[in-house]
Amino acid sequence: MSDRTREALRNPEIRRVFEEELLVGEATDTVAGLLESLRLPRKELARRLGVSPGRVSQILSGKENLTVRSLAALGWALGVRFELHPVPMADREGTPAVGDPPPPAWLRRLTSPARYSYASVSLPPPGRRLDRRRLTVPRAEPQRGREQLAA
Repeated sequence: MSDRTREALRNPEIRRVFEEELLVGEATDTVAGLLESLRLPRKELARRLGVSPGRVSQILSGKENLTVRSLAALGWALGVRFELHPVPMADREGTPAVGDPPPPAWLRRLTSPARYSYASVSLPPPGRRLDRRRLTVPRAEPQRGREQLAA
């Protein structure tokens, strides 16, 4: 991560958007990867969910608010279960938890090894106000080949 990105993430507004977009990106990329691996058209996913193909496109675009319930419904339609694994942040700068005690030890036992690595985030120029619509967080890139993830 670049120094500029690290510095920007100290800003609570930028950090919050970054964390939200990171999670949404991981969820939508996982669903898109499942569709690709299963060779399942979006139209079929829409049929299984009882929604329009346009609605599936909205969800997978990452711009739509993806609720935990809708993610569970996507998993149901694809025959998978999404599990929530909280991961302690190595650096809590830019979050309201920056002064909190360290996360409890039991939390680390819940954590599965990271499967994704993330590139740097695209930020507004210094001195410019954050425009959430223009903040882009790169999609997750599997550290292993897609074939290994599908296995």
